[in-house]
Amino acid sequence: MKKIWLGTLVLFAITVTEPANSGAVSEETETCLECHSTLHPGIVQDWMKSRHAKTTPEEALKKRKLERRISVMQVPGKLATVTVGCAECHTMDPDKHKDTFMHNDYKVHIVVTPQDCASCHPLEVKQYGKNVMSYARTNLIENPVYVSLMNEVNGTHAFQGTGTTLSPPNDKTNADSCLFCHGTKIEVTGLRTVESDMGDVDIPTLSGWPNQGVGRLNPDGSMGSCSACHARHRYSIEMARKPHTCSECHKGPDVPAYPVYMVSKMGNMYSTHKRDWEFNAVPWKVGKD
Repeated sequence: MKKIWLGTLVLFAITVTEPANSGAVSEETETCLECHSTLHPGIVQDWMKSRHAKTTPEEALKKRKLERRISVMQVPGKLATVTVGCAECHTMDPDKHKDTFMHNDYKVHIVVTPQDCASCHPLEVKQYGKNVMSYARTNLIENPVYVSLMNEVNGTHAFQGTGTTLSPPNDKTNADSCLFCHGTKIEVTGLRTVESDMGDVDIPTLSGWPNQGVGRLNPDGSMGSCSACHARHRYSIEMARKPHTCSECHKGPDVPAYPVYMVSKMGNMYSTHKRDWEFNAVPWKVGKD
């Protein structure tokens, strides 16, 4: 039984590490895949199904402007000729990231931010920066009325004599509730050693992480999280366009937009006709897709 299991594991690792676009994966990403295909096969498989793993920015720029999924006119340096892999995202501008650490001779950061994505998607990042969602955390934390409500809901009520007392909620309670959607502030609080099959690794300890809140404050100073709508590591445009993604935060009872939508005529039309709609098309033609 042990021999069969070992053989299956080796075969699975080989299958996972096969390049999505032969010859286009950078040496740095290949180095990442050598270990992480075994340690995190689910993440790698998700990435291999993504457009990032199958298309180089240089190939994307050859398409008509309306058909491109990137908004930059010229991709800098080596990034243009390789697919967007682990290293292309997790080693971008390391000096700007407070969560950068040395890992196998590479400067790697844990949190990929909108500022990293802006290398290929500057227009989208600019638009998102003006959106109220990117300010979701700030608008909550810096508004005393909202903070009072958050403390009232998440705090601990107790009887004391003839009255009640309210203890403020701890950070983890807020992170799992309000800030799950609004976004946490991610800060480096130290280093910790993690044991792995590849040896011990020293990585930063982050408060407020993991979080994909739309107004997340990132270690590089940027606000927001693209993965709030385009989940890591596949970053699917189809997922971002479907109302189920919005429902993760807009479900109520305090923000009941999604349940209201689903019982509306528009929600009824979506539920009925979604099988006939094309959610991956770029550009998306109204009335056709």
